Amino acid sequence: MRDNTLIKYLKLAERIDASDIHIKSGKCAIARVSGTLKQIDDAILTKEQVFSFIQDILTEKQMTEFDLYSDVDSSFSVGDRRFRCNVYRDFNGFSISIRRIINEIGDFRSLGIPEVLKNLAVKKSGLILVTGPTGSGKTTTLASIINYLNRVITAHIITIEDPIEYTYTSNRCVITQREIGRDASDYPRALRASLRQDPDVIMLGEMRDLESIRTALTAAETGHLVLSTLHTTGACNSIDRIIDVFPADQQQQIRVQLSMVLLGVVSQQLVPNVKGGRSLATEVMICNGAIKNIIREGKNYQLQNTMMTSRNAGMYSMEQCLEAMYRQGIISAENYQLYTPASAATNVR
Repeated sequence: MRDNTLIKYLKLAERIDASDIHIKSGKCAIARVSGTLKQIDDAILTKEQVFSFIQDILTEKQMTEFDLYSDVDSSFSVGDRRFRCNVYRDFNGFSISIRRIINEIGDFRSLGIPEVLKNLAVKKSGLILVTGPTGSGKTTTLASIINYLNRVITAHIITIEDPIEYTYTSNRCVITQREIGRDASDYPRALRASLRQDPDVIMLGEMRDLESIRTALTAAETGHLVLSTLHTTGACNSIDRIIDVFPADQQQQIRVQLSMVLLGVVSQQLVPNVKGGRSLATEVMICNGAIKNIIREGKNYQLQNTMMTSRNAGMYSMEQCLEAMYRQGIISAENYQLYTPASAATNVR
């Protein structure tokens, strides 16, 4: 990293605890702090300056991909600090969106991750999904699970990521990390190859398409623990998303397969709290006998009610979590209303 201006922005982002930085031709640098965009410099960046940042960040292979497709994902380090970014062309020239990666992986309690995940994560096989919108902390939740497993079990963990964000030091586990574009051509190929690499646990950064979903289900069915993410809102929508990817004549088979391998779904979002930061709100669906039957029979409309009435099994809805956060004084009434799905937050007092 040679450019002092870019390094200045990265250091400033850390100092103000920004999650993201946006650098655009013809604009001043912008950072996202506690979910809000703020200008962090008065200097208007030229197209040539932004392009020099891009040349500093991307490898030669990535520059070729950028020239061909006009956008590319990457990750990079400055000292011991890691960042991921998307570089792209826009109407005014070039843009870079940079996400800070917090090197220290927090534990479940400090991050607000449901403790029930610990019980699911030590299973020998099955599928655990972490879902939510972009920027909701899904990768951090997966990293915390891997960090936990690295302390409590002996296993070979393979991660397939695009790009690699958190890096791990092997403790009780042997951890192999592969990055799409650098170590493997694509998710489906890397996932298929991982099954021949003697894994116990496979972490797939995202189930993006039919082939990666099908291979992940097969991996979970054949004795591996699979951890992955979906860009869906709500546990119930995640089930629909998986089923709907497949042609109609295959969907019943996938329902049966999913009901057999799914261990649980955690859906999450980051909500502004009363202290000016953001707190994790979650929804948990544990795949017990009742949930398995609902999925197998295609009665997904019953999932939400089953979750809300199964607190003793460790399940709860996003509405219930947000209401508890509001009652405990963690979030405001306004944000309770704003972040609760549908119109479930109408009875705030």
